[in-house]
Amino acid sequence: MQGDMDIVDPLIEEYLTRLSPSPDPVETEMRRFADERGGFPIIGPLVGQLLSHYAQAIGARRVFELGSGFGYSAFWLARAVGPDGHVVLTETDPEHVRRARDFLAQAALLDRCRIENSDALSHLEKAGEQDLIFVDIEKADYPKAFALALPRLRKGGLLIADNVLWGGAVVRGERDAATEGIREYMRLIHAAPNLLSVVIPIRDGVAVSLRIG
Repeated sequence: MQGDMDIVDPLIEEYLTRLSPSPDPVETEMRRFADERGGFPIIGPLVGQLLSHYAQAIGARRVFELGSGFGYSAFWLARAVGPDGHVVLTETDPEHVRRARDFLAQAALLDRCRIENSDALSHLEKAGEQDLIFVDIEKADYPKAFALALPRLRKGGLLIADNVLWGGAVVRGERDAATEGIREYMRLIHAAPNLLSVVIPIRDGVAVSLRIG
């Protein structure tokens, strides 16, 4: 994350994580893999559970991820959409794509996933209607993600973005491209008349926008 502010006290985050043990040994292995690589940025189990709960709450069957890394967030979303659903992953790094295939296969979830080794925004531009779109790409590109995602989100669908508090940088005077991108994204989702948006201050902040029209 850009800033250095703990959005949630680390002791509280540890407590919340302990309340919900890992749902699968593959999830544990994925977190271990991230730790061994110097803290590879994954959403972590608290945000993973949040994504899963929201996806199940709206009965999501068509999910599109902008930015997938080695498949950690897709693990949670693929579990949520069930055997009749599918998740589209987008990732440009071939090694991350390979790892995602391996992990999702181990979790018996690969048949619910389509992994695109391509630019997330370019691929979304060609996508059809979605139930849930998850944004976790370069933060400077968040406004572009909004512009492409909203027309492709069904009524009653969810647009969810990670890292929207950016370690506290959004409330300070930073003017870098990443922080400005997040600020603009936040302005857009709260100004859109066909969205109801809320920010959940867990981990690094998660923005959840429900399409109402």
